[in-house]
Amino acid sequence: MLAAAAAGRTVLAPNAELAAALFEAIEQAHRDAGEEVWPTPQVRDFSGWLRERHAQRQLLDSKSPRVLSEVEERELWRMVIDAAEPGRDLLDPAGAARAARRARRTLREYAIPLQALAAGSSEEVDAFLGWNRDFEHRCRELDCISADALLIREAAPHGSLHWIDSPHWYPAARHWLERNGQALPPPELACSDLSLCRTPSPAEELAAMADWARRELALKGFRAWICVPDLNRRRAEVVDALDGALAPHRFGLGEPGMAPYAVAGGTPLAGYASVRAALDLLDASIGTVSFARFSALLRSPELQASEADAGGTARLDVLLRRHALNEADLTGWLDLSERVARVENVAAPAALQRLRAAQRLLDFPGARHCSEWVSIWLNALQAAAWSFRARWSSIEYQAAERLQELLATLAGADALFGPQTRAAAQRILRRAARDTPFQQQTGVPAVWVSGQLLDPWLNYDAVWVCGCSDERWPPPMAPVALLPIGLQRQFGVIPAGADSQLRMAADLQCRWQKRAHCCVFSFADSTENGPGSASPLLPKGARVMTATNSTPQPLWQAMYDAAPAAESFWDELAPSLAANEHAGGVATLRAQSRCPFRGFAEARLRARALEQPTPGFNERERGELVHHALEYVWSQLRSSTALQALHPDAQWQLLDTAACRALEIVCKRRNPGERWRGRERLRLQNLLGKWLDLERARAPFEVEALEQSDRLARFAGLDFEVRIDRIDRLADGARVLLDYKTGAASPDWRGERPENPQLPIYALLRPDGLIAVAYAKVNAADPGFVVESARPKIFPRNRPTKLEGMASFAQLVDVWSQRLERIAAGFAAGRAEVAPTPQACQSCDLHELCRVPAALEEADEPDE
Repeated sequence: MLAAAAAGRTVLAPNAELAAALFEAIEQAHRDAGEEVWPTPQVRDFSGWLRERHAQRQLLDSKSPRVLSEVEERELWRMVIDAAEPGRDLLDPAGAARAARRARRTLREYAIPLQALAAGSSEEVDAFLGWNRDFEHRCRELDCISADALLIREAAPHGSLHWIDSPHWYPAARHWLERNGQALPPPELACSDLSLCRTPSPAEELAAMADWARRELALKGFRAWICVPDLNRRRAEVVDALDGALAPHRFGLGEPGMAPYAVAGGTPLAGYASVRAALDLLDASIGTVSFARFSALLRSPELQASEADAGGTARLDVLLRRHALNEADLTGWLDLSERVARVENVAAPAALQRLRAAQRLLDFPGARHCSEWVSIWLNALQAAAWSFRARWSSIEYQAAERLQELLATLAGADALFGPQTRAAAQRILRRAARDTPFQQQTGVPAVWVSGQLLDPWLNYDAVWVCGCSDERWPPPMAPVALLPIGLQRQFGVIPAGADSQLRMAADLQCRWQKRAHCCVFSFADSTENGPGSASPLLPKGARVMTATNSTPQPLWQAMYDAAPAAESFWDELAPSLAANEHAGGVATLRAQSRCPFRGFAEARLRARALEQPTPGFNERERGELVHHALEYVWSQLRSSTALQALHPDAQWQLLDTAACRALEIVCKRRNPGERWRGRERLRLQNLLGKWLDLERARAPFEVEALEQSDRLARFAGLDFEVRIDRIDRLADGARVLLDYKTGAASPDWRGERPENPQLPIYALLRPDGLIAVAYAKVNAADPGFVVESARPKIFPRNRPTKLEGMASFAQLVDVWSQRLERIAAGFAAGRAEVAPTPQACQSCDLHELCRVPAALEEADEPDE
């Protein structure tokens, strides 16, 4: 092979993976020989070589039909099946298109005449024949041919042609090569170390394989070929296992760096960062976009010029969450973002201007040819998602280059696609990026991992083949869909028959033992389908190999094991509250009482869970609506006497006005739309109507104060902002404090560390004549009052409470004062120990920050 390449002759391989391996082997041989310059090896995969030959003929004959690209051929089959009568009832037209394309390719590869299909007529065969006729008709209209027709048109080449002798040539290609070229026999070695590796599970099989490669790589110049037959399904698991053993540095926060292995076949192009960013940007310009998608797009690293830019964008994202709807179009999101930046007095990040480039796509309505769309897309990408190409890694750059090649292919397919709307054209682009595998160029790896059961042809130091259980080796039958199985067996289609699969497996097994001095066959004892055992086809007398480390590890385990021991430092005291620090409101004392660390984190670190915009009004907004509506209702009524005298029609009018005013206030910040406003208006009317019925059953009262927000509560020398929802005065002048709750409520103000000291704080502000505090549960499921009261019958079904053992309500208020002073003093002194009350962790969003023990989080009983 080296001699043929040095003479400038073409060497053909049956597939792209083998062609790449041969090319790299020749390059490596020149490097090993100390050469600095050598002729580029003319190593080609057969299908690619046929395309090149046809392109050369087109230069001499302009009337030669054009060859459909991979993208065009896939899309043409989809069009044919979508337009055909049988295709209209298919649940998966895309799957049918793949099956029809494979069936047509099989006919050409095995030289099966179409006439032979008539004998095996069936519904599937008839459907395929119809689709195939339509496909050929469309090809003639377009003056195109499919890639599977190239061999028929290929004449004998000029000059010497070499091809590697491999069992993977299809019969039609082999017959043509035998007539027109010279076979290169593979180099052979004698296998001196034949091993069998048995592991408990498929995951441990991959771990054993990776650990074996790690040990062997310690030998200088070691090269291995590994076959994982189900690589396409388990690619992520294979990569994780190999990274854990061979490239643990990839789990760090620095550059991923190179690894001493490569995995063949590639992954969908759409999964690479530079391509994904481009597709997401284009998709965002069509229809409505959810907040989650817009947030990810706005914060994407591809749009940030610097760390400062990224920080500004993140701050705007936090602010947007209080104003954003669940979804909007791109223009709506950009306008809202700029408006929020102005209202909140923050600088609009540069990422917004870059996203305006995608908005300019809206300036091109109607249907256009793909060549026009490609130009428009590239301009938008250069101005936005691809603004900072200089920062890309090699992999990101290669992926973007491959996407541009794909765009060039679409630009040359105007005749096939015709005019398309932008949405339709972008769907074609996304399908093409999803269906196009891409593998970055990594040079010559020491370990090559293949997903194909093939003869590697080259010599290696070792060969490892996974999945050699009795269930999977030889491979089970996998006949080609839409073609009669009997016909496939008649013409030698290997996957169609158990005998042919057995012969192929035996031949491959023999060839693997000639490709390396060390050959390992592995299998797992247990699989998804039940117990497994070694295939009886495996060589007899193989040495049983003991896996030294067959335990699959999590991704972080390799770095964790190698990390130095961390020094533990117990720090529970933050700096004391400075004079210029804001103490906050009731929420600060509530958080400090539940857990000192939570009080410190929420009030002083401003640690908050990010809001997530929802359809309609969220829980916080619904609570605000109830507060605003009840404030208006009682500002009009002012007493239970007026409530009792209220006519039903007047009540309906009052509640409707209250609901409308509340909606107007809340929607100034975030307006979910007319439909949601209408739903919430009706809900408020019904909810407040039920609530007023409950208030009618109370003892007579007057409303003394509503929504008092101009007061400060002072504890431990700190001022805390307070807003009292409502103060009622009874007939004898006694007072009652109310706080509205729209969800569940319980007497959570009791104990030395109350879950919520809100009502005690209110009581300390207005202690004169106070005889009761209560939560007013304004909800449809269980409306009522949760009360601490020294007197009965103030509320429906109200009895005096125990006042926590105090003789009077005034004494209870004194006890509350001492508790609150102690809680506030701890906050002022910087107490921040992780010491939650039994129920505190259930409503906390700071678990990742405080790292509270899981057992404490999951405790069901207070004494646990």
